Amino acid sequence: MGNKSDTVNGGNTALEPAVKSQNPLIRTAIVSGAIILGYIALNFVTGGRLLTGGNILAVLRGSVVTTFVVWGFCFILTMGMMDLSLGAIMILASNVGGILAIHAKMGYVGLIAGAIVVATALQILNMRMMLLAKIPPWIYGLGIAMVYEAIGTFYNVAQIRAGKQSVSLGNLYRELGDPPWNLVVLAIGLVLAYIIFNRTSIGFSLRAVGSNSLVAKMMGININKTIIYAGIVTGIFVGLAAAINESYGGRVVPQSGLNSIASIFMPLAAYLLANAFEKIYNIIIGAVISAIIITSVFNVLTLLGVPSGTWQQVVMGCGVLVCGILSQRRYEGVVK
Repeated sequence: MGNKSDTVNGGNTALEPAVKSQNPLIRTAIVSGAIILGYIALNFVTGGRLLTGGNILAVLRGSVVTTFVVWGFCFILTMGMMDLSLGAIMILASNVGGILAIHAKMGYVGLIAGAIVVATALQILNMRMMLLAKIPPWIYGLGIAMVYEAIGTFYNVAQIRAGKQSVSLGNLYRELGDPPWNLVVLAIGLVLAYIIFNRTSIGFSLRAVGSNSLVAKMMGININKTIIYAGIVTGIFVGLAAAINESYGGRVVPQSGLNSIASIFMPLAAYLLANAFEKIYNIIIGAVISAIIITSVFNVLTLLGVPSGTWQQVVMGCGVLVCGILSQRRYEGVVK
């Protein structure tokens, strides 16, 4: 990753003094106002269907899982650790949580604890193996994602051969995926993510490592331990996302052929957008705002009748690219 700089490359350099001279509160008010105006405009485009009470709840409901995955990204991507297996981990964690909730009759305790334990354990394994293998994290993530997908697929096939379906909650334990409980968990997650990222030594260390690992090492920061701790925190938030997702959908079907990676495209776009907003909002708070914005975009496309399997995917791909470009405006050199 390129080094951070206080200047903006290219023709935008002249604008930087003006941006710096603005009061942070004014900048926040301007951006917040622009977002609100954007929603008003989109509400007009959709014939007033976007900002109805029911649709607002639908957008919030759809953005909760995305937000938790974005918080997970915050702790590993800040250090440059791109783990493409998060989608496969979330699917496995969802199914284990469902098994404990239904078959082990552990209810919500099994659903939440099972998902968190599995996601955290797999994240610790990933971080340790990345450190041991010393290969680019995205390469390791691609390979291990196929392994995690295969595990879920084997179980699904075994269930089908036994005349059963894959893990399904039916009508049980579905409240966690709907208001108000999903929003309560979201609020708790926001507090925890904010404190850990901004007020603990873990957050300080991972930001230091992400900024310059050599300087961080000279400061006495144990880089390997920081990476493991970041993986643990990421696992907790991804596990919570998995539990909420299982409760919301009732079942999460295992994927194969790296299709699980598609499930993290929306959180990735939201993370990149939050990163672009970092001078306006703290990235943990920006994660919530960005997740809602990204979810709203697809909600608008659905309201306008845009096919979900084709053009919405085109919008998703373009959105990731645009958010990526915006998020890298603060860096010099080539992003690795």
